[in-house]
Amino acid sequence: MSFRLLDLAKFLTALVPEIELPDENVSLDEKVVYTIGSGIIFVLTQLPVYSLVKDASQQMADPFSTLRPLFAMEQGTLLELGLLPIVASGFIWQLAAGTRKLKVNFNYSLDRELFQTAQKVTAIVFSAVFSLLLLFSGYYDKVIKGYNPEEPTSSPYGAYVLIFLQTVGTSFFLTLMAEVLDKGYGFGSGVLCFIALHSAAGLVRDLAGFEMVSAAPGEEPQTYGVLSTLFKTLITLDFTAIKDSLIGLFFRPNFPTLGSILVVLVAGLATIYLQNFRMEIPIRSSRARGSANVYPLRLFYTGALPVLFAYSVLASAQIALYFASVFVAPFNPLVSSILGTYAESGKVVDGIAFYLTAPSSLAESAFSPIRAVVFSALVVVLSITFARTWAFTSGSAPKDIAKQFKDQSIVIAGKRDASVAKELNKVVTSAATTGAALLSALALSGELLGSSGKTVSVVVGICSAFAVLEDFMMEWQQGGGSNSQLVNALASYQ
Repeated sequence: MSFRLLDLAKFLTALVPEIELPDENVSLDEKVVYTIGSGIIFVLTQLPVYSLVKDASQQMADPFSTLRPLFAMEQGTLLELGLLPIVASGFIWQLAAGTRKLKVNFNYSLDRELFQTAQKVTAIVFSAVFSLLLLFSGYYDKVIKGYNPEEPTSSPYGAYVLIFLQTVGTSFFLTLMAEVLDKGYGFGSGVLCFIALHSAAGLVRDLAGFEMVSAAPGEEPQTYGVLSTLFKTLITLDFTAIKDSLIGLFFRPNFPTLGSILVVLVAGLATIYLQNFRMEIPIRSSRARGSANVYPLRLFYTGALPVLFAYSVLASAQIALYFASVFVAPFNPLVSSILGTYAESGKVVDGIAFYLTAPSSLAESAFSPIRAVVFSALVVVLSITFARTWAFTSGSAPKDIAKQFKDQSIVIAGKRDASVAKELNKVVTSAATTGAALLSALALSGELLGSSGKTVSVVVGICSAFAVLEDFMMEWQQGGGSNSQLVNALASYQ
C-alpha cells in the first residue's frame, strides 16, 4: 500500500479535538440556537489582548489595515489573526483534493477524519507562525504594559508568551467553532457565516457607531459612525455647524466617510440584485413524454469563494513580503526596500508589496495607475482561475450534475443523451467565469475608490449571508418549519 501525504495526519488525530457528526437530525430550532450562539461567541472574541495598554490599536502601526474587514482581523484584540489562517488552510487542502494532487476518498469516514485533522493542524501552524512573526518583528513592542524598548533591563518575553497563547488559542477555538456549523449543527459554512456577521457588524458600526475614537494619540476624539456624527450635529439646530458637518463627513481621515459608505452600499445592493440572476437549462424526462421543466444555474455559480480565494492569496503575499522586509532590513536595506517600504503608520508606500495592495483613495488610483491595473488584474485573474477550477472539482461539477440527470432519466431538451455532459460543461464554465468576473469587479469598484477593504467585505458577506439563508430555507421547506417552536411562537403574535 503506497504512502499518502494525508496519512501523516494519523499521528495527530488523537491530539486534535474533533466535532462529531450529530447522531440524529438536528431540528430547525437547534440549528438557529447553534448559529446565533456561535455568532455571539465570535463577536465576543474581539476582546482586547491581555498585557497590552488601553486603546493599543490607536498607537500601533497597521500594515494589514486593508485585510482586516474581509478576514475579521481586529487589531490589538483576540481576533488579531482573524479568519485568515482558517481560510488559507481550507483553500489549500480543498484545492489539493479537488485537483487530485492529494489522494483522498471522501466516501471513507477515515479519510474524511484525516482530511479535517490536516486542515485544522495547518490552520494552527499558520496561526502560530503568523503570531510569532508579529511578536518578533516588534509589532506589539510599543504597546506592551510595563515594557520600554529603550531600557536594556526591560524584557517583553513574558508578555510575548501571553499574547501568543491568546491569539493562537483564539484562532484554534474559532476553527472548532466553524467546524460545529460545518458538521450540520448550524446553517451554512462556519467561516462564511462569521464573515457575513463581521461584515454586517462593521457596516453598522461605520453607519451608527456612537463610540468616541481618536484618530491618533493626543487628538480630540470624534464620533465614529457617519450617521451618528450627523445626528449629533442636527440636534444642535446650528445650520452653519450642520453644513460644515455634511462637508466634513466626506473628508474624515482614518474614519468612515459618507462617500465610502455610499460606495459600499451601492456595491452591496448590486450584489443583492445579481444574486437573483440565473441561467435556465430546458430539461425533460426521457420516461414521461410531455414533461418539461428547467434546471436553474445561478450566475454566481461558485458564490463568493473566487473573490475570497483571490484576496486570501494576495493577503498571504502581502504578509510574507512585510515580514521579509522587516527581517531583511538590518542586513540588506536595498532588498528590504524592494520587497516593501512602509510609512510609520504601517502603510505600504513602495516596493513589490505596494502593487499587491489596493489604492487607499481615488487620487491614489489616478496617480498610481500601474498599481491599480496590476492589483485589479491579479484579483480578476485569480478569481476566474479559481472559479473555473472549483466548478469542475466541487460536488456540483458538470459530471456530477450529468450523473444526477442520468440517474433520474433527465435529458436536456433538444440534446442527445451523450451530449448532456458536454453541454453542461459549456454552461457551467460560462456561469462560473462570468459570475467570478462580475463579483470581483463589484469588489474592485469600491477598493479603487478607497474603501480600504470594506467593499469586498460587504460583497463577500452578502453572498455568504445568502448561502446561510438558502440553507435555512431548505431546512424550512423540508418540514422543519412546521415543527419549529420558534416559528409557532412568532406566528402566535400575528
